[in-house]
Amino acid sequence: MPAAVDRTAHASVGAALTVAGKLTHANQPALASAIHNAANSAFFHGFSTANYLAAGVAAAGAVMAMALLPAHPTTSGEDTPELPALGSHATAPARS
Repeated sequence: MPAAVDRTAHASVGAALTVAGKLTHANQPALASAIHNAANSAFFHGFSTANYLAAGVAAAGAVMAMALLPAHPTTSGEDTPELPALGSHATAPARS
């Protein structure tokens, strides 16, 4: 394989698949198949690794939330709204 084609195939997964397609049209199906399979394998290996990393980050976030966030919201007397007593009628404030 020429050096320019080799460099292009190593540039990215998309470039490798393009090279494989061009090799198929150039009547070199064995080499095209090898490059296509290598590109697919590299892509799915990277994708799998990224999924495990994302799952680890999500799990770490869940553990941190469980450890650092309170189980119940804390309220003080100032934060509690005053509710009307049962049986009393709520009145709207007078408008001027």
